[in-house]
Amino acid sequence: MDAKWQLSCSPVRADDETEWEPPFAMEGLVSDSFVTAHAMVDALRRGDEAKAVGLIDRVTGAAHLGLCLLGACETGHPTCTKLLLAAHAAVDQADSNGTTPLIVACDKGDGDCVQLLLAAHAAVDQADSKGGTPLIYASIKGDGDCVQLLLAAHAVVDQADSKGGTPLYAACCKGNVYCVLLLLAAHAVVDQAASNGNTPLITACDKGDGGCVRLLLAAHAVIDQATSNGVTPLLAASDRGHGDCVQLLLGAYAVVDQATSTGTTPLRAACGKGHGGCVQLLLGAHAAVDQADSKGVTPLYAACDRGHGDCVQLLLGAYAVVDQATSTGVTPLYAACDKGHGGCVRLLLAAHAAVNQAACDGTTPLIAACFKGDDGCVQLLLAAHAAVDQADSNGATPLIVACIKGHGDI
Repeated sequence: MDAKWQLSCSPVRADDETEWEPPFAMEGLVSDSFVTAHAMVDALRRGDEAKAVGLIDRVTGAAHLGLCLLGACETGHPTCTKLLLAAHAAVDQADSNGTTPLIVACDKGDGDCVQLLLAAHAAVDQADSKGGTPLIYASIKGDGDCVQLLLAAHAVVDQADSKGGTPLYAACCKGNVYCVLLLLAAHAVVDQAASNGNTPLITACDKGDGGCVRLLLAAHAVIDQATSNGVTPLLAASDRGHGDCVQLLLGAYAVVDQATSTGTTPLRAACGKGHGGCVQLLLGAHAAVDQADSKGVTPLYAACDRGHGDCVQLLLGAYAVVDQATSTGVTPLYAACDKGHGGCVRLLLAAHAAVNQAACDGTTPLIAACFKGDDGCVQLLLAAHAAVDQADSNGATPLIVACIKGHGDI
């Protein structure tokens, strides 16, 4: 479709694909405590918790202990985590990306570590360098236990990351229904949009998660709130072919013909992608069958251009104007011939399409078929009495075009 939009489940940790780097690596600290802290983190990474525990007493200073705490949370060692907290490790010690032990534990879905850190008064809303809070990471992970623990610790439910994504947005992006339920119960703002205008409802519809859509609609989400380029929840669902979401939105009285900034309607989007089920639902909701986008492309044209015969049948059955042309004068029949979609050509001719209607440059469907070298389309057009000598604005007839393109058999 013409209207493009991107969805991102922010934040994405900068070190996802690289080795974790301690926060003091660039500070030139080479004390025994620092070396021991590194050795302890290495032991944790190897899964040798016993060795790591044996090194705790040799690490001094809350910051160095905090480095070890980050490693313990990342590798999922609750015993070591508990001992480090008892030794007064800096509970909010962050790495170079701003990742704290609580963020790591939530990202891993480690409820035990989260509980220990919160009991040690970890900063529940401290974000990393991309604005990702512990609650956002827990929502992305889909760990309901961690989300519950954070909310019980009075985490700010709508604190957004640097891209404007809230915990609710993140949970919808990943289809984590239980987390959505918990966040809504905590009075999350249901329509708070990310910086690109995507709301939780648009995100859920784009992903095709009917469970999330139901919860958001029950929480009175604004059903027609659009992105910065005009994409509504209904258009997102129609473009992706998520019929269950389309049905839910139409049942909630979504505006069926609300278009994007380029004039694309949900019906036009569904036809362009060949989502027959969605087309049927939209037509049943009285979608405007001939509403064109900014280039004059109608749903019928879009279906013919892509060769989606089932959609063409549905549109013709809904009395679509068979010869409505684009801004350049191209009809659905021309488009089908140009792409070699014989099935669509047959349907259009049966619906009495104007066989000789030319584009603005004088090119007829027959000339387009000859240029393509599609013998099947040519035969269908000739059987419908297409004018064999009608030339384009340059004087080229179907025969001349076929010869130039080397289609001598035609």
